[in-house]
Formats: sequence, C-alpha cells, structure tokens
Amino acid sequence: MIAIVTDRPNVGREIARVLGAGRKENGYMTGNGYMVTWTYGNMLSLAMPKDSGTAHVEWKDFPLLPPSLLTVRHVKTDTGWHPDINAVLQLKVIAKMLNACDTIIAATDASREGEMLFRHLYGFLGCKQPCLRLWISSLTDEAITEGMANLLPCDRFDNLFLAADSRNRADWLLGVNSSHAICKAVGFGNNSLGRVQTPVLAEICRRYRERENHMPADSWPVFISLCKNDRILKMRHVDDLVARREALALYEDCKAAKNARITAVGKRTEEIGAPALYNLAELQKDVNRYHGLTAIQVQEIAQSLYEKRLISYPRTSSRLLPKDVYDTLPPVMEKMLSRKEFRRYAGMVDLAAPQDSIGAQDTIEHHAIIITGIQPGKLGREEMLVYTLIVGRVLETFMPPCKVEYTTVDAVCAARKFRIRTYRILEKGWLGIFEREHIVAKGCMPYQVMPEFFQEEILPVAGCSLIHKKSLPVSPYTDEELVDYMDKAGLGTVSTRTNILRTLLERKYIRYSGKYVVPTPKGLLLYETVRGMKVADASLTSGWETELARIERGELSQEEFLDGVLETVNEVTGEIFRNHPVEKRPQGTI
Repeated sequence: MIAIVTDRPNVGREIARVLGAGRKENGYMTGNGYMVTWTYGNMLSLAMPKDSGTAHVEWKDFPLLPPSLLTVRHVKTDTGWHPDINAVLQLKVIAKMLNACDTIIAATDASREGEMLFRHLYGFLGCKQPCLRLWISSLTDEAITEGMANLLPCDRFDNLFLAADSRNRADWLLGVNSSHAICKAVGFGNNSLGRVQTPVLAEICRRYRERENHMPADSWPVFISLCKNDRILKMRHVDDLVARREALALYEDCKAAKNARITAVGKRTEEIGAPALYNLAELQKDVNRYHGLTAIQVQEIAQSLYEKRLISYPRTSSRLLPKDVYDTLPPVMEKMLSRKEFRRYAGMVDLAAPQDSIGAQDTIEHHAIIITGIQPGKLGREEMLVYTLIVGRVLETFMPPCKVEYTTVDAVCAARKFRIRTYRILEKGWLGIFEREHIVAKGCMPYQVMPEFFQEEILPVAGCSLIHKKSLPVSPYTDEELVDYMDKAGLGTVSTRTNILRTLLERKYIRYSGKYVVPTPKGLLLYETVRGMKVADASLTSGWETELARIERGELSQEEFLDGVLETVNEVTGEIFRNHPVEKRPQGTI
C-alpha cells in the first residue's frame, strides 16, 4: 500500500480522485493501492520555552534557544492556549495510516513551507518508510498523472528543507527572544515581536504618525489658456509658487500680456509591451487596487481557484515560464477565446507570439500564475473577479504592444515658462483588454484631438486662473501598498506575507478602516516602545533571503546561518535591555 500526504483536504481528495482512491474513510481516502490523507495546514511547530520545562524566563536564560522537539499546533481559547483538537485527531489518523503503508509520497505544497511541513510530520511520527516527492504546479488531471509518473527522490529536496527549517528556527530565535526580552524589559503586557511583523507594524505606525503630525503647506499653481482653431489649451506654470503675492503678481502679468509664445513642441511615439504575468504579490496588488479585496482574501481565493484546477500554483514569486509550460499555452488560449466573454479578443491575440515576450525560466521554482484551460463552472463574485484578472493578464501577453503618442508643448507668457504634457493612444493593443489608460498616461493629460503647434508661434491668451492648494496628509497604507513595501524591503515571502498581516490583525496591533490599514492603540504602544530599535528595522534581516537561497543551493550550511542569526539576536536583546535598564524596572519573572 502507498500512502500520499497532502497539506489540504481538497488537494488530497483531488489527487485521490485522479488515482482512483474513491473510498472515503475517517480523515483519508483509499482505493487502487493508495491511501491519501492530509493535514490542516502546518499542524506542528517548534516548542516554546514553557513546553521544554522553562516555565519562567529569567535574565540569565537569554539567549533562549529553540528546543529540538516539535509540538502540536496550539490555539487560543478563553482559558488560554491549548493543543488544536482537530490537529491532534488528524495526526492520529495520519500515524495509523502511515504505519499501514510501505511507501510514502510527499504531496504537500511544492515549496519551502510544504517541504518543511512534510519533513516535520515524517520525523514527528517516527516514520522509517522510503518516501518520494510529487512536485506539480497545477491540480489538473494531466499534471497529477504526469507528476505521479515522474516521482522524484525526496533527498533531492534536502537543501530546500534545510532552507525552510533554517528560516523557521531563525524566526523562532529572533521572535521568541525579542518578545520575551521586551516583556521582561518593560515589565508589562504580552508583547509579540518578530523579524517581519515588527518592521511591518513599525512602518504602518510611522505613516500613521506622519499623517497625524501633518502640517499643510500652501502652493499657488498658475494656469493660462491658449486659443487656436477654436480649441482651448490649458497650460500650467512649471513651478507651483509657494508665496501668494508672487503667484498673484504672475497671474496679473499673464492677464496683461494677452499673448504667449510657443518655445518648444516635442512628440514621441512609444511602444509599450504587455506587463509580465502575475506572481502572487502582483495579483494581490492589482486585486486590491481595482476591486478592494485584501491581500489575505486574494491569497485565499487564489488557493481556492488552484484547488478547483482553474489556475496554476498561486504562491509563486516568479513572473516567468519555462519553455515546456509556455508551449502548452496556445491550445489553452484557443479554448478560452471560444468563451463568449473573451470571443471579441480572438482577432487581436497572436498565439504565435515569440517566447521572449514572456521570458524563460529554468529553475525548479514555481512559474508565473497562468490558467489551466479547465472551464470554470459557477464561481462566486470575488472568485470571478480574481480569475478574470488572471485570464486577462495571460491574454495581454499574447497581444501586440500598445502604441502611444506623447506630446509636450512649452510656452512663455509674461517671461515665465508654462507647459502641458498630453498623450494619445494610437493603437490599444493589449491595453484593450481592461481599458486602463492610466497605466500608460505617465502623468500626462489625455487629448484625443490636439491642434498643431509650431515653435515661435504667437497665440492669444484666452484666460488665466490662480488656484490655492494645500498639501494633503499622506494616506494610511492600503493592502496594495503594504504588499509592495514588504516586497521591496525583502520582508517575508509571497507565501508568508499574508500570514504576517493576519498575525498583526489577530493580535490586535492593526485593524482595517475602510480600505486602509491603521494601527490600534495597542499597536501604537508597542511601536513607541521599540521605535528606533534594530528589531523594528526592515534592514535587520534583509540579507536572510539571500542566505537562505544559498542554503538551497548547498553553498551555505544551516549551522553557519544560525550562528549569524544568534549574533543578531544578541544585538537585538542587548539593545532592548539597554533602552530599558534594569534599575528602572521592578525585579521578577514574566
């Protein structure tokens, strides 16, 4: 009998269906020589100090080191933290099932986290059977069948597990030590710090404080309107004046001048190619921007679409495709273009587009998010919004570039320089899918028909205007901006960022105010406690991902990496204790 372990019930049932294991049992499926089971996400974690006998943390106990034992996932209840009963029961089912099998196939997520989940489960249950790895990027029947026919040896992924385990232990080291240190140092609360969550919280709070402390600044834009061929062209002074008296004087001078001289006319045509295919971060940003769904919602919906076999593996950071996957897209697109909602694009799509329009990927990393060709059944409104964006992005990739004409006209009036920048779309190309002109506007004004202007031409001033502007405070972060910030700052991965936001929400450090993410009083208090410290600095662990990638490639050992992490932990806890000296606090334990 062969056992297959997945990390989600839906994924397990889908694999079981394809393999003919159709008999339902308690917590698994069986049939045709297979037993297919699942976890409910990651049901195991590194034990906390209290789990390994350290009930009270004293000053002498730092730095705290992660114990070798794993513990069952805990959940918070009214009476404190207790083992998750669902995890406990399912672990018993998995243990019983694995003991009855000769071979185990790891079918957890083909990622760092999925590899660690299986390896931890395998070790926790004391398994000894040989195991193989199922590595697939979609749940279509073809992908599962091909993956089962090309199972990989588990030891091929040893370095991937070491990278995941190293990251897990490093997060424990920094998170547990800094959390216990801050609680010990300030003598109150049950504060939670982490290498990603704390810098993210600090950035949310920093912008919130900046908004609170905003002092409006005045500016006075001056405009003139020129008339040619019964068309009005409104031009803006190149500098927004900050002194009302100077702006008013310019306004009066322009009225008195009555004419303006065209000093420069510039035109250029630009071909703008379609944007790259989606990875999870770009998908989260676009869905939040256009439809207002949170990053957490988008990841959950994308996972649901994946489990419904409609899209490829969503938790990817890549926007490229390997050649073999690229070659499967034309027939998939033909099938999609036959649907009535996409039929009007059939004449615009070039299914023979050159491969370099997408890019090539040769690594084992998951490729960009694409559709599978499975026809969607009845989807919920939000699922359809996300699915349509993914379909549209793949369609855009096979469409010609968008051609845009950009025009800049400069003029002088009353010895001061005025300018207008406009754009005109000549050929929509891929932009015709969603008609989002702001993508190519580049800060210019849209002008469908514009008079022809010539250098040194003199034109009458048809009007002048003076506007009083006050600078607006910066807005709180949206999910789109937060995902972008974390991406650029190297905080977390596409797979873990939504869990960071979820953690901050669950611990009541942040909340949603409409579409904005704002800190709570509890979050602001923690921010003020650690503001300016290393633990709140995004650059503290910015090099970790590079080092973890080296572990994946076998270029760096886990021991070397964790030694460096321990040095960082000592720096962080030392700074916390220096900022909150012992003599200023009551002695005791936490």
